[in-house]
Amino acid sequence: MADKDDANAAANLKRIILKVVVEELTKMLGSENKPYEFVRGKPNVVMFVGLQGSGKTTTCTKFAYQYMKRGWRVGLVCADTFRAGAFEQLKMNAAKIKCPFFGHKNESDPVLIASEGVEFFREKKYEIIIVDTSGRHKQEQSLFDEML
Repeated sequence: MADKDDANAAANLKRIILKVVVEELTKMLGSENKPYEFVRGKPNVVMFVGLQGSGKTTTCTKFAYQYMKRGWRVGLVCADTFRAGAFEQLKMNAAKIKCPFFGHKNESDPVLIASEGVEFFREKKYEIIIVDTSGRHKQEQSLFDEML
């Protein structure tokens, strides 16, 4: 019987320590800033930017899916004209989650695609418009300028 009591005590102690560590880390890393909250009934545009190979396209799809499950009208825009297969990947991901998709397979100007895509979904009264962009790295100043 003592072994069972020791195991329970150890498990409880582990939970207590974990709780204290999480609380203290939250206090240290916490902020007074509140996250942006999307507004129902108006277009909220989110542009995903980041390093090449960091998972932006996959994250865009997951982000879209989470908000679709909550009843938001979500549209995906593919403005990644740099990576081969980006258009097809986002289009297939959008189809899997039944999310409307906008993109131009043969257009090379991502700014034009993003603008047209946002306008397309705005006209149709979509609430969250997600724009997937090309990956960046520090040597490509033109991509950073394009992002702006």
